[in-house]
Amino acid sequence: MKTLTALAIKFIASFIALFVILGLIYGMSIQSVILITAVIGVISYIIGDKLLLPRTNNVVATSVDFGLSFLIIWSIVSYGNLDNYRTLFWASIVGGLGVALCEYFFHIYLYRRFYPQEKTSKRRISVMNYAMESSEEITPIKKEKNDN
Repeated sequence: MKTLTALAIKFIASFIALFVILGLIYGMSIQSVILITAVIGVISYIIGDKLLLPRTNNVVATSVDFGLSFLIIWSIVSYGNLDNYRTLFWASIVGGLGVALCEYFFHIYLYRRFYPQEKTSKRRISVMNYAMESSEEITPIKKEKNDN
């Protein structure tokens, strides 16, 4: 049930951001915005939220979500549109930034809701991992035997 709630929050936030950017600014139809939002939501939830976020931090997961959003928006929008690549590029960049902004706050929600005990990384490097022993002598001195 928590997963469905998280997916619903993710879908609604991404849809609002993409509808404002792609629908109102760039004039895309609402069906295309819903399709793009659904594809981005499912792929970025699996890759960014389930695989990367527990193992890394929010910045890495948000960066990956931006890259995925840019590629998905670019590929879906440019599928039937062979002219005006500059507009498609900027629509993909701005749409990816809008989704990444939503994802940043969504990751904070996921950390609080799903990973409350994992405030810090499990792979924390302790101070003792790189400790070494040292002595006064740099090179050993060979004692000669006296044959007396």
